[in-house]
Amino acid sequence: MLSHAREVVGQGVEAAQKLRDLVAFLGERPVERVKTGQTPHQVIHRQNKAVVRYFPPRGPSAGKAPVFISMPLINTWTVFDLLPGKSVVGALVDAGVPVYLLDWGRPGPEDRDVTLADLVDGLLPRAIDRSMRHARQQHGADALDALGYCVGGTFLAISLARQPGPVRRLALLAAPIDFHASGRLSAWADPDTFPLDDIVDGFGNFPRELMRQSFKALRPSGEAAKWKGLWDRFDSESFRELWAAMEQWNGDNVDFPGETYREYVRRCYFDNALIAGGWTTAGRPVDLGAARMPALALAADGDHICPPAAAHGLAAAWGGPVETRTLKGGHVGVCIGSALPKALLSWVAEGAVLRDEVQA
Repeated sequence: MLSHAREVVGQGVEAAQKLRDLVAFLGERPVERVKTGQTPHQVIHRQNKAVVRYFPPRGPSAGKAPVFISMPLINTWTVFDLLPGKSVVGALVDAGVPVYLLDWGRPGPEDRDVTLADLVDGLLPRAIDRSMRHARQQHGADALDALGYCVGGTFLAISLARQPGPVRRLALLAAPIDFHASGRLSAWADPDTFPLDDIVDGFGNFPRELMRQSFKALRPSGEAAKWKGLWDRFDSESFRELWAAMEQWNGDNVDFPGETYREYVRRCYFDNALIAGGWTTAGRPVDLGAARMPALALAADGDHICPPAAAHGLAAAWGGPVETRTLKGGHVGVCIGSALPKALLSWVAEGAVLRDEVQA
């Protein structure tokens, strides 16, 4: 009895000390101090707020096509370069792959009239063209592979189906195509209850804070799980750094250009037009069936924003051959796990074999 009481008291003392240490850790403002986006790179192209970031290879690059990456519009690009050892671009360049990453930047009030066609027919093709020019000069490349994440992948797929340019293969990560398979998010985006026009007309751009709160509401238990995770793994210095980096990224949403958001929600979430058809923008049909390049649709098994069925909808819409794979992780967690770099490096290797076969 006495030994049990001593054990309980000892546990209480340890918990109290751990709590003091956690409070001291938070008092040091780790979320503000952590450094993300550390992989060396340079900006090679600018258009309005958007930039293309070039990450030179750190390993042998012979036979490996450069990869152009289209990031989401609603967050910063650093989730793909969160920390050393937790970096998608770091894994690629270490394997000798030149990387060109489209960072869409931060729209201001003056960008409220930017349309979806401005992005998929103008900004994206131009960013790809500038990347191709650089890759030809620096690496003797004759084509690019392309990767799109989340809505950045959805827009990339639309763009490449309309204007493939120098891109020979496409991979999408957690990029919704069948929007009516998006679970709770598709239920929320109901034209009878979601005041799309009121939001865009009233705010101009869709506000980042409203975006952040909306995604938090999709999974209410996420906030409690975040703090429990920090408590359970507080003794790990590397986890504390990762926790701070994720907090920094999660709290740094970006406004969504108003007119782009209006068309995106109406045609994708309301109409599911990438599957159902009937979508015309800038006088041209949006038809993924016009594409001919091979594509890979990667989904995350625990993704509550773009469930596997939404991402794998590419197979029903894309005109070229499509392979589907499901990785372990959530919508964001998949970006910092080990499964994604392995899948992408396998995809890169498959592309090198394909290129050798074509040249032979």
